[in-house]
Amino acid sequence: MPVISVVIGTFNLKDKLLKVLDSFNNQNFDMQKTEVIVVDSSSTDGTENAVKKNKYRFKLNYLSVENKGKAAARNIGIKTAASDIIIITDADMIAHTDYVKTHYDLQNKNKREVIIQGKTWILSEEKLPPEKYLRRPYINKHLRDEQKLDFYYFLTGNLSLPKILFEKHGYFDENYTGYGWEDIDLGYRLIRKAKQKIIYAENAVNYHFHVWSDMDELQRREKMGQSVVILVNKYPELKWFLGINPLNRFLFLFLSKLQFLIDKWIEETRVGGTGRYKKTLLREFFYYRGYFRAISIIH
Repeated sequence: MPVISVVIGTFNLKDKLLKVLDSFNNQNFDMQKTEVIVVDSSSTDGTENAVKKNKYRFKLNYLSVENKGKAAARNIGIKTAASDIIIITDADMIAHTDYVKTHYDLQNKNKREVIIQGKTWILSEEKLPPEKYLRRPYINKHLRDEQKLDFYYFLTGNLSLPKILFEKHGYFDENYTGYGWEDIDLGYRLIRKAKQKIIYAENAVNYHFHVWSDMDELQRREKMGQSVVILVNKYPELKWFLGINPLNRFLFLFLSKLQFLIDKWIEETRVGGTGRYKKTLLREFFYYRGYFRAISIIH
């Protein structure tokens, strides 16, 4: 019986996933007591064959499922898990050698009754070893080890929690089939509504093996705006927290009338010449564009 289960959802990330699994092969932990569940949403890049031909120190449970989105894949992995403690991470998150041990030890220290959010580094390049290419932590705010957090730190690239919390309070909402917010949705339910405790683990470190451009970030923001509609409809009390308010609406409508300026900023972004202020406005503009396009479809 494994003492801890790692759930990884994947889709067409063969090369990165192999690096991630290799990082779990090199943990300072008894990996024979660990299971890694890979839930593959019908990849077409040869992921299954590539993964299964390798040997691992841990028990690998590889599940090929219909592609219904990240939330659905994670739910399948969690329900399949044999351990009462679940680590949730992604197929492009390379684990530090003490990653599993830190999550496991801190869970035991807290009687396996907490949610643990680890530290994820954004990289400047997709090269190994990742420690040489640190750009910044995903969570920029300075946090103390074991500091109590709020629901918006429930980020599933580096998270562990008791399986029973899912069974008692529900799983990821599978209506989120686009980009993002399924983790914040569940975090809100668990931490604000069910009053569960979430703490920060400074030494539970992994590395996001995915470098994106400023143009990629704008596309990501638009997809976030599309997906946030689900969260706003479920929890209207979060509108201001999510930036859905009259002030930002006015800003979006104002900028929409200056499309020539937006186009100019986009071109500057494309060639890497946009300042921080313009980047911030562009990101907000794309976020709202995604949101308003989504609600026009829904309504």
